[in-house]
Amino acid sequence: MTLPSKSQSETPFHILNFAKLGLWVSCCLLLAPGALAQDKPPAVSEANSPEQAFQSAQTFQVAGDYEKAAAAYREAIAAGLQRLGNLRLSHKEYAEGVDLLTRAVQTAPARVTAHVDLAIAHFEARDFDKAKTEIEIALQQDPRDFRALNVAGKIYFMRGEYQTAAERLESAIGFQPDFDTGYLLALANLELKKTAPASVIFDEMLASAKPNASTHALIGLAYRETGYFEQAASHFSKAIELEPQKPRLRSALGLTYFLQGPPGYAKAREQLLAELAIAPDDFSSLYYLGMIAASEKKTSEAEKWFERSVTAHPDEPDAWFRLGQAYFEDAKWEQALAALRKSSSLTAQEGSRTDPAPIHELMGKVLEKLGRHNEAESEAAQAAQLRTQQPKPESQQKPDVFVGTGKAEQVGRSGPQELRSRLLQVPQGEGLPTAREVDYVKRMSALLGEAYHNLGVIDARTSRYVDAASEFAEAARWNPTIDRLDHNWALAAFRAQRYDQAILPLEREVRRTPNDASIRQMLGLSYYMTDQFTKSAEIFRPILNELPDNPGLLYAAGVALLRSGDSAAGGRIFSRMLEHGSNTPEVHLMIGQAYYEQSRYPEALDEFRRALEMNPRVPEAHYSAGMIYFKQGKLDEAVQEFNAELSLDSKSVPAMYQLAYVRLQQHQTEEAIRLLNEVLAQKPSYGDAHYQLGKALLDKGDANGAIQHLETASQLQPAQSYSYYQLSLAYRRIGRVEDADKALRTYQQLKERNSQKSSGKEPSK
Repeated sequence: MTLPSKSQSETPFHILNFAKLGLWVSCCLLLAPGALAQDKPPAVSEANSPEQAFQSAQTFQVAGDYEKAAAAYREAIAAGLQRLGNLRLSHKEYAEGVDLLTRAVQTAPARVTAHVDLAIAHFEARDFDKAKTEIEIALQQDPRDFRALNVAGKIYFMRGEYQTAAERLESAIGFQPDFDTGYLLALANLELKKTAPASVIFDEMLASAKPNASTHALIGLAYRETGYFEQAASHFSKAIELEPQKPRLRSALGLTYFLQGPPGYAKAREQLLAELAIAPDDFSSLYYLGMIAASEKKTSEAEKWFERSVTAHPDEPDAWFRLGQAYFEDAKWEQALAALRKSSSLTAQEGSRTDPAPIHELMGKVLEKLGRHNEAESEAAQAAQLRTQQPKPESQQKPDVFVGTGKAEQVGRSGPQELRSRLLQVPQGEGLPTAREVDYVKRMSALLGEAYHNLGVIDARTSRYVDAASEFAEAARWNPTIDRLDHNWALAAFRAQRYDQAILPLEREVRRTPNDASIRQMLGLSYYMTDQFTKSAEIFRPILNELPDNPGLLYAAGVALLRSGDSAAGGRIFSRMLEHGSNTPEVHLMIGQAYYEQSRYPEALDEFRRALEMNPRVPEAHYSAGMIYFKQGKLDEAVQEFNAELSLDSKSVPAMYQLAYVRLQQHQTEEAIRLLNEVLAQKPSYGDAHYQLGKALLDKGDANGAIQHLETASQLQPAQSYSYYQLSLAYRRIGRVEDADKALRTYQQLKERNSQKSSGKEPSK
């Protein structure tokens, strides 16, 4: 189809002119010394802020260097998206943050900081595979980037690849010594059983500042979580010597003794009780005192400690489970059940790391003791199902994300918050806004909208309409109030033949300028190209007499009018095309269809014959002629035309279906069934085909086969009555009397409801 010529539908793109005199002067002052003597302005550095990159882009644009202007706008966009993505991450909105940062790296693939930030986003969302991919891209571009090396070390540590983690962290320290990086490097070395280099790092940490309890506690934590309990106990003890009243030090030492098993329980109890003397509600101390008592079969004492632990930390599912276990051992069935149900409800919450299978298993045992056998069986079955859903042993080789691979990970809550925070802490990039966040987001959104818009204008200048359309769409997302944005977006999308994307801005343009014939033409064509014929006709109708003699445009308007039911107006359009020399088979086909809609069958047949004389293979001409013969009751002629259509297109569903329908009228049931099966193979959701096939099978005596298709027809066309009538016959034939009566009642209700419809539209029963 030929679209209107460029001069008929295109108006110039408009660009925002932000380069006022003052801004032009300020942009020039930002240039490095001697820059004014260069032939072209300098390239944009990644270090520039979004605002600086945007100003540079405008400078390039005013200077006529559109290539560098486009590159600078992309840098401004990437930097802006990066800022907003990091802002979303600061609110723990990982999906939104990842999306924005992904688009930032897509916009400026060479922007290392964006790849690092995206890696951090995946890291914080605990998607370590994607984090690894992004951080390696960053390191390929800049192997000396400290943040990239630091984050890479953490990612590989979390993945259990300790050797690679150590290598990345050593490189990071070589460029920029850092306490947290050194600490994680020591952890990686401990996981690799390299205690000597880890000890050297810890000694350097202790020597770099005056002795303090916090550093010794951190070192003790590293040793404990990697299974070196003696070294851990030594450092926790030194921390206590330095600050005897500091909270959580004795509980940390107590847990270290506890992890050594029964031989360490006495020392563990001593330290945990000492912690409670300082902090009576310390959860860790209460919990592990309960664990010790439970291990020693001191049920009443275990109950006491676990009851206090759930009071101190009511949202901890494992403590409720341990309390339920203690009650079970003491035969307190109802109390055990209540505690286990509380544990189960907390475990079901998002983010819980507690295994639910043992909880349901123990609940089953409690319910069995209470004589509630059916509930007990249900809980046991649920526990068994949960166990089958757990990862296979070979897939559990990765370390626990927060507690390493030492023996500590075998015990609940053995990864303290200090280590968790330290391992997840990553070096931040550009700072978050210090001004009011709402105002900042508003300003950045405006900048992104303007940058996308101007970039779209630059791409449209060189006829890169696909890119321009996408950029204008993004501009509308960020700042829909930009002057002339809809006009530019609509024109770019239309020129890119992205008609579905052109519709929205064109609709707004038509509302703004209802008398703009060019905009109406583009919107009418866009509706036409997306098969929205009724809307297309509505848009074309006010300007039918003003349409230029463009064959493609007239053809689209005529088809839209015809398909929307206005055959008279459509026919006039096609007649006008003939008058102006558009003597093509497609035009005669459309004129014939216009006559057909008006039941002017002789004239319609004449037009179909003319179309076929000009092109014997023109689609739909034989089919349309066949429909006229069918309407006239000339079944043999109809069969001939439908077969002729199928000889041109063997998969023409309309021709195949109508031929099957005629064969049914001619009592050639087997041939009709074959054709209907072919129709449904291509179009399984064709309700009338299911109905006709069901009816044909019922006539053959295959009631079960008929029911299958008639039920499908009634599901696809629930408002049509005739399927239910045939269903009632089929049900009754196989003895399903109740279903037959129900189907018949439905048929009668629908028949009454649809009585105003013409009976000629209902297939024969």
